[in-house]
Amino acid sequence: MFLVFYISQTTVGTWLADILAGWIDTFKEWAGEKLGDANPLLYALLIDGIIGGVGAVVGFLPLVMVMYFLIALLEDCGYMSRATVVLDPIFKKVGLSGKSVIPMIIGTGCGIPAIMACRTIKNERERRSTAMLATFMPCGAKLPVIALFAGAFFPEATWVSFICYMLGIVLILLGALLIKAITGMKYRKSFFIIELPEYKVPSIVFALKSMLERGKAYIIKAGTIILVCNTVVQIMQSFNWSFEAVEEGMEDTSILASVAGPFAVLLVPIVGIVSWQLAAAAITGFIAKENVVGTIATCFAITNFIDTEELELIGEGNAVAAVMGITKVAALAYLMFNLYTPPCFAALGAMNSEMKSAKWLWGAIGLQLATGFTVGFLVYQIGTLIVTGSFGAGFVGGLIAVACFAAIIIAIIKKNQKSIAAEYQLS
Repeated sequence: MFLVFYISQTTVGTWLADILAGWIDTFKEWAGEKLGDANPLLYALLIDGIIGGVGAVVGFLPLVMVMYFLIALLEDCGYMSRATVVLDPIFKKVGLSGKSVIPMIIGTGCGIPAIMACRTIKNERERRSTAMLATFMPCGAKLPVIALFAGAFFPEATWVSFICYMLGIVLILLGALLIKAITGMKYRKSFFIIELPEYKVPSIVFALKSMLERGKAYIIKAGTIILVCNTVVQIMQSFNWSFEAVEEGMEDTSILASVAGPFAVLLVPIVGIVSWQLAAAAITGFIAKENVVGTIATCFAITNFIDTEELELIGEGNAVAAVMGITKVAALAYLMFNLYTPPCFAALGAMNSEMKSAKWLWGAIGLQLATGFTVGFLVYQIGTLIVTGSFGAGFVGGLIAVACFAAIIIAIIKKNQKSIAAEYQLS
């Protein structure tokens, strides 16, 4: 598994991604030259919205495709089946299945195929639980967000990305225990049945077909939902309500700023300040997590420090941190908030199709929102207490919100357990 990630994320996958990104940049420059002095609205729509938005997402395609190809080889040779058997006793204790490990591994590439992979789990409750929790693993779209904040605020700290993935695993296990308590798992039994194929030399043709099938969902995501949403966001942050182009330094007059402003108050317990820019980035992150980087670059007018096409830090990290105006603790908390709140709209669509239950879907969204907010709140407030000796801004409001989350969950657990216990006593 180490080799799978090393090859896909560090060597071959990165090399192919650089080539594809170069082609996309060339095409964008060519299209920009052809438009020339076109209408600003048309230019923003075509160049920045459509080509730039889709190109930023497609730039991650080689990393994802290489990883899918290597995982398919492991599946075909018989390794993954044995991995699920070994892990099943551990996952059973928290209410999941050994087969849950495969969606979680795939989830490090993209949440959509990870959720789709849950259909191999026969038990309905375990399948829905896995689909709900798999997106806590940081996917490829979240890597630019991790890289931006690690480079800007923690340039010498190699532990940031490690913590993000380890915390994702911890949240999956804790979330599984919570769902187990809510659904009354102690009254129900599930059985793990799987065919163990013989070890054999994997088929290259099978791996290629599997890679293309899984990659198709990623491409559809870039060509439909992200295309539309990113175009709308680009227009909102480029124009005011009179549809006049927003001048540099006047970004707070844009449509996006006026829409994101009210939500900025909700982030005070996490970042300590009222910032419509950070609120706007979080909102666009629900459309696609990689949008967080581009929105921050545009809203803070620091495109000279952040490459919005490659979604990476190209300037001095300290300068970016200074412009954003938040502490290191707040930056880490904001990063955690974006990683563990609900995934992109496309992944939520896949979750809806796999769960086949509106109740479970809204429960998943509520759990993920509560988890992201709670983790961000705890990181900021505890971190600020350690650094400064006192809690940060918004402590009381955040504590009330977390207490409300806990009260709702406890009430649901008590209600469900009573009804399930009564049901089993009658039977």
